[in-house]
Amino acid sequence: MDLPGVTVDRPAEPVGPVARGPLGSGRPGDRTTASPLARMRRYTTLSFSGMVGVLTGVLVLVTATATRSPAAVAAALLVGALVTVLSLSWEHGPPRSLAIVALVLAEAAWCVSLALGTSSWGALPVAVAVAVVATTPRSGAPRGSAPRGWPWLVGGVLAVAAPAVVAGALGELPSAAVAPVTTSAVVFVVAAWSAYRLNRYQFALYLEIDAARATEAELAVLRERYRFSTDLHDIQGQALHVGRLQLQLADKTLDRDVEAARGHLREAEQLIAQTIAETRRLAYGERTVTLAGEVANSAELIRAAGIELRVDGAVPAAQPLDDLLGLVVREATTNLLRHAQAEHVVIELAPGAVAVVNDGAAPSGRGLSGLARLGDRFAAAGGVLETSQHAGTFRTAARVTP
Repeated sequence: MDLPGVTVDRPAEPVGPVARGPLGSGRPGDRTTASPLARMRRYTTLSFSGMVGVLTGVLVLVTATATRSPAAVAAALLVGALVTVLSLSWEHGPPRSLAIVALVLAEAAWCVSLALGTSSWGALPVAVAVAVVATTPRSGAPRGSAPRGWPWLVGGVLAVAAPAVVAGALGELPSAAVAPVTTSAVVFVVAAWSAYRLNRYQFALYLEIDAARATEAELAVLRERYRFSTDLHDIQGQALHVGRLQLQLADKTLDRDVEAARGHLREAEQLIAQTIAETRRLAYGERTVTLAGEVANSAELIRAAGIELRVDGAVPAAQPLDDLLGLVVREATTNLLRHAQAEHVVIELAPGAVAVVNDGAAPSGRGLSGLARLGDRFAAAGGVLETSQHAGTFRTAARVTP
């Protein structure tokens, strides 16, 4: 709401893409990792189900050629369809009822093929069904967990081997064919199981990578929010405190020196206007922190508060961690204006280092939370921030480690 006689400049809305969710979250604005994850899932599904589809197609052709029986072909088609449907549920596991039906039908087809004395291709239906059911975890199994299909695999291998052995013993299958038929079926089941577990393990790794990427993006957002809140606190906290001092001075001098009071009010107004501009630049990403700028700003604020200031040294033209060194000066100035009763302040400048010393140290532990947070940022960037207090003097010093 605008106040009468006061004009407020409203900046245009920022233009550009706005991130609305972490990477891979699937929320609006997320167009990066959701698509690769979907492609990976599609690739795994198509490769596995495609392999099963081809094998079940071979099953139908072999059954039709070997038996020339419509009933056998229909059974092969039914088994193939069920097995293919089961293969589509590889990620979460097929319904247990479908798995049991597929195994029963496959076992029946296997026994019929042995009874009819067909070739070793008769082992294919049960081999395909057992491989798919055994390699697919049951419903509710954690994705990427260790296989829970071991009982299915062992039972399936026995289901393949037992009828062949029985058929050989009863003379339904030539004794010379028992070993090749049984071995080929068992090898196929175990090979398919192993290949599937490898593919599944690869997909589980991809899920972990995708989750780590999403977590990293969320942490980046949190870090940026933390940085923004810290900068906002530094800007407005310092300005509000100095503005309060200016208003107090104006109130004290109003009765005896109107012009001086007006001067304090003008300085407070200028400070508020400057704070609004700084906040706007911060919100729109246009604000940069430099040591030179912060020293100049702190000098103005300290002198405006009636504190004697001395600056020793000069700001280097360019140096590592210049922005963080500037933040140290800002935070130290905010603390001494807010908590200290200083009469003299010294800002010491040297290449790769800065120190702020005041002679009005507050009781130990007051007002150091901002410096502690800044110390963490400084340490992470490769610097050292130290504070010390002695005989009423408080010193804040930062340096870039070589």
